[in-house]
Amino acid sequence: MARLWLRPLGGDAPASESAAANERTEGWRRHQRGQVTVFFALILPVLLLMGAVVMDVGNWYVHKRHLQTQVDAAAFAGATKFVGCSFQFGDPVAANEAIKATALGYAGDQSRDPATTNLQVQEPADVRVVLNSDRYWGDGDPLTGIGLDDTLDADGDPGTPGDPCSSQTLDVKATDDDAPFLFGVLPITVDPKARARVEIRQIKEQSGMLPWAVPDVEPAAVAAIFVDEITGDVLPNPQLLLKQDDTSLPFSEWITPPGDCSIPGPECVDLASENTGVVILVSKVDDTPSLGGTLAEICAQDPALVTCYSGDGREDGLAFIHGWSDLPGTPDVPQVRDVSLYAGSCSEFAAPYFLRTADECTIGATAVIDFGFDPDPRPAPPLGIGAVVSLDGPGCGNNGCAMEYVGEASAANESIWTTTAFSTLDAADLGRLTYSIDWETESPLGVTHAGTFGGVAHPYVADEFSGPIDYLRLFTSDASPPVPDPYSRNTGPPRSVIVQVGVRKPLKIEDPLAPPILLRVASPSGSQNQAFDCDRGFNFASEIENGCQTTYGLNYDDWSVPKDGTKEWADILCDTYDVGDLPPAEIYNEPAPSCVAIETGDKIGQFRQGLDRRFETPTCHANNWPEDVAPPGRGPEDDDAIHDFFRNHDFANDPRYVTLIITDYGAFAGQGSGQVPVKYFAGFYATGWDVVGNVKSCLDNDPHPWYGTGYRKSLDNGDVWGHFVNIVVFSGAGKPNDELCNFDELGNCIATLVE
Repeated sequence: MARLWLRPLGGDAPASESAAANERTEGWRRHQRGQVTVFFALILPVLLLMGAVVMDVGNWYVHKRHLQTQVDAAAFAGATKFVGCSFQFGDPVAANEAIKATALGYAGDQSRDPATTNLQVQEPADVRVVLNSDRYWGDGDPLTGIGLDDTLDADGDPGTPGDPCSSQTLDVKATDDDAPFLFGVLPITVDPKARARVEIRQIKEQSGMLPWAVPDVEPAAVAAIFVDEITGDVLPNPQLLLKQDDTSLPFSEWITPPGDCSIPGPECVDLASENTGVVILVSKVDDTPSLGGTLAEICAQDPALVTCYSGDGREDGLAFIHGWSDLPGTPDVPQVRDVSLYAGSCSEFAAPYFLRTADECTIGATAVIDFGFDPDPRPAPPLGIGAVVSLDGPGCGNNGCAMEYVGEASAANESIWTTTAFSTLDAADLGRLTYSIDWETESPLGVTHAGTFGGVAHPYVADEFSGPIDYLRLFTSDASPPVPDPYSRNTGPPRSVIVQVGVRKPLKIEDPLAPPILLRVASPSGSQNQAFDCDRGFNFASEIENGCQTTYGLNYDDWSVPKDGTKEWADILCDTYDVGDLPPAEIYNEPAPSCVAIETGDKIGQFRQGLDRRFETPTCHANNWPEDVAPPGRGPEDDDAIHDFFRNHDFANDPRYVTLIITDYGAFAGQGSGQVPVKYFAGFYATGWDVVGNVKSCLDNDPHPWYGTGYRKSLDNGDVWGHFVNIVVFSGAGKPNDELCNFDELGNCIATLVE
């Protein structure tokens, strides 16, 4: 019979039962401990294996990350040598070799460069690098990169080379062949890969430039307009000049098309006026600008793209033709005929009628005058008429420059007079100068007659009104009767007038051994002298010393959407900016301003001060530009010097290398404050500059391009000379454009990491 034990709720079990339960529990625990030990013994190898796999995989990522560092360093290092791709370097093959050698010096591939730096963390000898290759290195490929380099089709055109200079690209692909294990438990091998691609592009925004803008002169057309300065009427046959460079001139030459005045042609001008001015029109885009209508209508046809250059009066030409008649003269009313100026000490190309500077230039004159008396008019009556003649003009003083009788002219009653004392000009003589001839005679009754032949000659000294015109000369093809001077003509039927204009040559990269290019900045002539104010709160000298801190952007670019390959001005007149907007309050702006504020007035003092601080303090920074060491021919040593300079020179730390803003050539043609547009940025290496006093501070400076080693202080006011150079900028001082770099054109370039 079964028994039922009743135990009070919450009461204790009998002692015998409790002991049994404890024994069962302890047994269970001993059993569990045994199972854990067995399980741990089984799982431990798996855990160790998983740890080894994780660490091996992590090690591969370490290798890949360091490999990426290697290719990035190689791409940027190689990009520094792209400057050699310009024809300045003289050898694109050598330039490509320099780019590759520099890249491999940082890529960590010991098989291609045993001295390479930036080695891989383990087994550095296993890194394989190819340059501008269409694929990565693989097993069986040569370790030298032969057959792999330069196979990248960067532009999608299989017909173009893939080398760095041709493609403006440096593509670095690296493979870590059989990246090492830490434990080697996986039955596989891994080859980590990394890629970096640098494109060399034009700059669209930049800071650090010097505070002056260089006008770039690229006319589509140049024309000569003949004006009757008495009435203001445009004379028949304005001339659209032909571009025909004279290699003996340091200018771009534009000249009258050939013609024949026996049949009125393009060079025939109606010189019926006694005062004919020659106004020069320059068109920036249109190669056939309108030359019909009044002078005001011609010159106003497109204010942004067509500019007329004349004196400070609209009808005052940059050249002047004195017209004279055949009316007979008398002792009391003489008639002036031909008047010719001639240069004394002037060394200008078109002296004395067009001068770049008048400093210490001496001018003489010869005149033919009909006094109605033959022969010598100088003796007192009754043997003569007591004639006295003098030249009146700048540099002649209050009493004029005396002229002496030379002899009889070919026609009756005409006498020839020439100066015995020259007119001596100085640097303050600018623009259109006026020369007149004073005369005096005495009648038999002792009555004195006197008068002036006013404005018989008007030479011109370049100023703000002459703009980019650096040379202007008149010729004639008329041979019968002989023409002593084309600037003084007998009025009458149409005459042959040949106009030769020299404008500044378009800025470009020249051969390194070519003469230095002359830039003129800060001259006291006029209120706009190519200087600009780039940073708010800093003066001109400080901006030269330290470079502009404010970032500026292009105004001239391909603004079409989508781009059509044609550049145009976004705002050539800078209408976007009100007076006071520039320079901006902040140095970084989005978008960057595309115009800069004009710095007005005479900046010579601050200009020299800034140059001294930048180039000559505490000592003169050496002129490192390569020189012609084997004249007159160019030998191998010249090329070696050039190659070494562009391959190895540290432009970034040479104060003589500067960035300049290039602007429109009509930008500084006005007066007072305003803004000028940024056309593009250009690198420039200064080999000489304006001196303080008559002593050159830097003895290794190149001679002045126009005046040589003996130039005077007042002749080089605001001059800087040197060479344009297109190097690759590597800093936060610039932003890239979409356009790839053209190493043979002006315009700074920047290395841009695109992959």
